[in-house]
Amino acid sequence: MLQYWPMAQSDDSGMKTGDEWVFGYGSLIFRVDFPYVERHPAWIDGWERRFWQGSHDHRGTPDAPGRVLTLAPAPGARCGGVVYRVKHSVLEALDYREKNGYERFRLPIVLKSGEIKSGMTYLAPPENPAF
Repeated sequence: MLQYWPMAQSDDSGMKTGDEWVFGYGSLIFRVDFPYVERHPAWIDGWERRFWQGSHDHRGTPDAPGRVLTLAPAPGARCGGVVYRVKHSVLEALDYREKNGYERFRLPIVLKSGEIKSGMTYLAPPENPAF
């Protein structure tokens, strides 16, 4: 069962109010078309990538959806990626980009340095119509 948490305005890491940590595990690593303040290699524990989400817009059509990544819970797994510190105003553009079934999900993100950040990622839960 997925556990969703509300988005916070900031965390206790000293970030300015309005900044957010965003974890990328697929296209957010390879197609960085948004402004960011910082970027770090990172991972999340207990999750793995899966090509289980259909894409009706940028990887397919409504009649023939392409497959794109989402995350699936996997005890003991580790999913590598990149974490970005972005201004809160960037989330509107990311929400649009990650449409078609993706939702914001809050989780702990581990930086390569070992520091843990409270951040968010986009995942497509099984209940969405494109799954």
